[in-house]
Amino acid sequence: MDAPLRSVQRAMQLLEALGRAQEPRPLHALSDELGLGKATVRRFLLTLQGLGYVVRDARGAYRLSGRIEEIARLQQPSADDGVRLALRELSQEAQVAASISRLEGSDVVYLYREPPGVVAGVALGEGARLPAHATAIGKVLLAHRPAAEMLERYPDGVLPAYTERTITELPLLLGALQEIRRQGWALSDGEMEAGLCAAAVPVYGTDGRLLCALNASASGGSRAREAFVTDIVPALLKYAKRFGELMAEG
Repeated sequence: MDAPLRSVQRAMQLLEALGRAQEPRPLHALSDELGLGKATVRRFLLTLQGLGYVVRDARGAYRLSGRIEEIARLQQPSADDGVRLALRELSQEAQVAASISRLEGSDVVYLYREPPGVVAGVALGEGARLPAHATAIGKVLLAHRPAAEMLERYPDGVLPAYTERTITELPLLLGALQEIRRQGWALSDGEMEAGLCAAAVPVYGTDGRLLCALNASASGGSRAREAFVTDIVPALLKYAKRFGELMAEG
């Protein structure tokens, strides 16, 4: 019987350690957890980064990329195709760009987007990231997290500004999140990019568990803020139930 390759075992252990982590992990923490030298772990990380499975952030910490989820979704073609079809229907029905994202740290990570587009210079394909505090979909996800957790996500209390409308102070964000929890949806009007309006709602599974959030956006003044509240939010709430059922099947 052939002996297992230690290098493959260690690479998988490293991916599993990153998968368990709620936040990006620094090199020394991964080295301690796995019981391997920093030089060895660094080589594995560089290889996995080169293959697109690992991303290194500005602070030098590591996290999984969206590629792992893409591979996992290959095993669920029916549910995945159903989500994409429903997202396309929403986009065409409401004449908006529609997307589904989840929260990771202080960012939202895009799982689906229809049609592909660019916001603030970021190409919004699967795996793309945007700051949660400046987006409707990010705020609706943050609103479902405990207020005390915000101090961990934003330890210095200062939030980066992307336009003059971006919320840049933690107390103001906490106040906005409280209102979002009350009304059940979030709105962003020019906070991430001037002229871009978006609305988002939570998506719950059939067991009541929060799975992700659903977002609709339009730019260039094609939709007024009032239209998003009166027309787009009801459409999102209707589709959110459908997405919850589809994603629970997967």
